[in-house]
Amino acid sequence: MSDRTQLAIGRNSISVPRLTKRAVEAGIATAMTSLVALFILVLNNVLTGRGGWLNGFNIWLSYMRQPAILGTMILTAFVTTIFLAWQRDGGLKR
Repeated sequence: MSDRTQLAIGRNSISVPRLTKRAVEAGIATAMTSLVALFILVLNNVLTGRGGWLNGFNIWLSYMRQPAILGTMILTAFVTTIFLAWQRDGGLKR
């Protein structure tokens, strides 16, 4: 089995090691989770009249600077990525 795989970025495919592909997938998942949290916090501040967009962004920024929050997001993304890759490759062979 090859230790390299294809990473599709736009219309291009790049041959990368499997570990690099998993790290990129986990990074993308972490960034998407962060953007969802940003959307929720900003929208909450706008709709409840607590200070608007900028205050919502500042709350999100202070939220994301907490090491426990960021560590949990990264750990969850890596575990999910590794688990899905393991399932794709056949999981437990019976």
